[in-house]
Amino acid sequence: MKGDRSNAGGVHHHWPVLLRGNDASEIHARLSADGDPLRLCERTARRLRSAWILLEPDRVLARALTLCAYGAATEPAPANLETWAAGKIDEAIGQLIRRDAEAEEREPGLLEEDERHFPLLTESLMREPGRVRHYSVRFNALPPLTRRAFFELLIEGREVVEVIEAGPWNQESLRSHVHEALAALDLKLSSDHRQQKEEGP
Repeated sequence: MKGDRSNAGGVHHHWPVLLRGNDASEIHARLSADGDPLRLCERTARRLRSAWILLEPDRVLARALTLCAYGAATEPAPANLETWAAGKIDEAIGQLIRRDAEAEEREPGLLEEDERHFPLLTESLMREPGRVRHYSVRFNALPPLTRRAFFELLIEGREVVEVIEAGPWNQESLRSHVHEALAALDLKLSSDHRQQKEEGP
């Protein structure tokens, strides 16, 4: 029946007030203006780190907000709102990864102005703003373990010994993964920095 957004099986779940209605734009406006009730900002940043994905968090957040607003306007209310929101974040990440890869293949280096804002790459890793999509696409296409090595060592700043103990690698394979990740970003780990990391404080 049109307008019936209850779950099947006779169990009815109701949307919170902020997510009620059939107009996605109105829901989006409420979500954007009410202090992040779904905690999408925090969850987006955490998910990017746990999945070892190199995307600008604000872009993912904006896409996740849109997906949540549209989903609330068109889908039955879920049994678990947190799980539903987490799914929208994953959907947003997947969409942006595919979109960036297709855009980079179609028009390399032609970025919208908002796509150039990626402080992790431009300010921390000193990559050119006009190349951030190129590097992001290359990095996100790497195997999960390679992305994990980069995030744990160079983003989270964990000690080499700790990373080795927690992961499925020895020192040599970990070093190989890190160098593969750095190569995707046209970076090299200096010998001094590598030695300091391996020896610890």
